[in-house]
Amino acid sequence: MSKRYYESYLIIDGNLEDSAIEDTIKKYESFLLKNEVEIKNIDRIGRKRLSYQIKKRQNGYYVCFEMLSSPQLISKLERTFILDESILRYLTIFMSAKAIKEKEEHLKNRAIIQSKFEESKILAAAEAATQEIDSVIPEIEKVTDEVQVAVENKE
Repeated sequence: MSKRYYESYLIIDGNLEDSAIEDTIKKYESFLLKNEVEIKNIDRIGRKRLSYQIKKRQNGYYVCFEMLSSPQLISKLERTFILDESILRYLTIFMSAKAIKEKEEHLKNRAIIQSKFEESKILAAAEAATQEIDSVIPEIEKVTDEVQVAVENKE
C-alpha cells in the first residue's frame, strides 16, 4: 500500500516533568520508525493552558508529528495513544496535496510577517536610542560650554 501524508497532534499531560514528556515523544518517534514510517517533522509546540479540563488536567504539552505512513498503521498508532495514560488527547489527520500546499504558503507568509515584525522592533529601538541621544546632546553641550568658561576664567 502506498504511503500517505498525515499529521498527528498529541496533547501530553502538562503536569509531567520535561524529561518524561521528552521520553514520551521519543517513545512514539521510535514506534513510528520501527513501523517504517517516514517522519518529516516533529513540532514541539509546547506547554499551554487548556481551555477546559481534560482528564482533570489544566495544562498540556502539544506535539505534532508530520509523517508519511500507510493507512493501516494509523489505527495501530491511535490504539497506542488510547492506551497511554500520559496522552490526554490526540488527532490524526490526512493531509491532501492541496492542504499541504496551503500549509506551506501559510508558514511562508507567517515567516514574512514575523521578519517584518522583528524589523519594525529593531527600527523602533533604533529610533528610541536616537531620540535618547538627541535629548542628551544639549546637556553635553551645556556642560562643555561651562567647562570652557571655567577654563577661560582660570586663565
